[in-house]
Amino acid sequence: MSTWDAYPSDYRNREIQAIRTATRAGECVSLVGLSGSGKSNLLGFLAQQPFEGISLRLVDCNRLVEFTAAAFFSFVRHTLGDSGEAADEMAALEVTISRHLELTPALCLLLDRFDALAEAVTPAIFSNLRALRDAHKYALTYITATRRPLNPHTELAELFFANTIWLGALSESDARWNIERYAQRKGLKWDKNVIHQILSLSWGYPSLLRAVCEAHSAGCSLDTRALADHPAVRRRVEEFWADHPGEEELRCSGLTGHPLLVRGCSPETMDTTQFTAKENLLWAYFLAHPDQVCEKDDLIRAVWSEDKIYARGIRDDSLAQVVRRLREKVEADPSNPRLIHTVAGRGYRFTPEWEPR
Repeated sequence: MSTWDAYPSDYRNREIQAIRTATRAGECVSLVGLSGSGKSNLLGFLAQQPFEGISLRLVDCNRLVEFTAAAFFSFVRHTLGDSGEAADEMAALEVTISRHLELTPALCLLLDRFDALAEAVTPAIFSNLRALRDAHKYALTYITATRRPLNPHTELAELFFANTIWLGALSESDARWNIERYAQRKGLKWDKNVIHQILSLSWGYPSLLRAVCEAHSAGCSLDTRALADHPAVRRRVEEFWADHPGEEELRCSGLTGHPLLVRGCSPETMDTTQFTAKENLLWAYFLAHPDQVCEKDDLIRAVWSEDKIYARGIRDDSLAQVVRRLREKVEADPSNPRLIHTVAGRGYRFTPEWEPR
């Protein structure tokens, strides 16, 4: 029995239906998902699904011995059942694909972790994959899984412009199934209220859903602050931000404002290399005065030297501009700040989701 046999038949139904529609039309699909979005799970499940008239073959780039064009073409060839030696891997792969298409109307290669490979050998991989596609137009298709969209300035990327799918949260039914499955494996009995809380706190985002389940099964209360400080959640969050996703990527993934993905909460996880000198001074003052009303005059003295304050008369609007720029770098949604709050007539209050360490 395959791992995928235990999955619901309609798992990731929206995404799979979109993929089915595109591949039936002979088009390629780009799956884009930030860290922890479940790209590999989707491709693994997809590879087991019946697609009428289309042979689906999973090519897991994690299994490559080395990141070279020759190693990649050889790996794809072996995936298609050709284990012979070849002096020219690209030419051998083209022959293998041609033979495969004599037996089936269409072939779709599911390229998992394609970005890791493409970053190493982009020119050769992209141009040769495009050439293979052109030689078997509409019969050969690709589904790539990457953390960011493919470089739009390549000929290969043109194949995916019409079909780019961002992976975000699971559907409610898929998320509930994951929670119930986790509890069952652990021998736990979580009632509907607990399942609802886990779903609400994680937003159904795969890696965070798993992390909240792990934390709660270890005794952590279902509270944002408690969960954020639990190692299971903290590790997932650190891994997520290690890729430095931008605001547009968060929006496309449906993660803007996620309560467990608040940036700038901990000196260990906050990337301050993009801060200006004044932003660094302001940030340091906020970290030193959590949950306190920071008066405007105190903030101005912390950010500007006394000489500049005396000579130039630093005004409140200068402070407001630095605060605005800092919010853009530390807030998930700068227009709805969760960290740096305005206290009318006085100044600002910094409310970290995690206590500074």
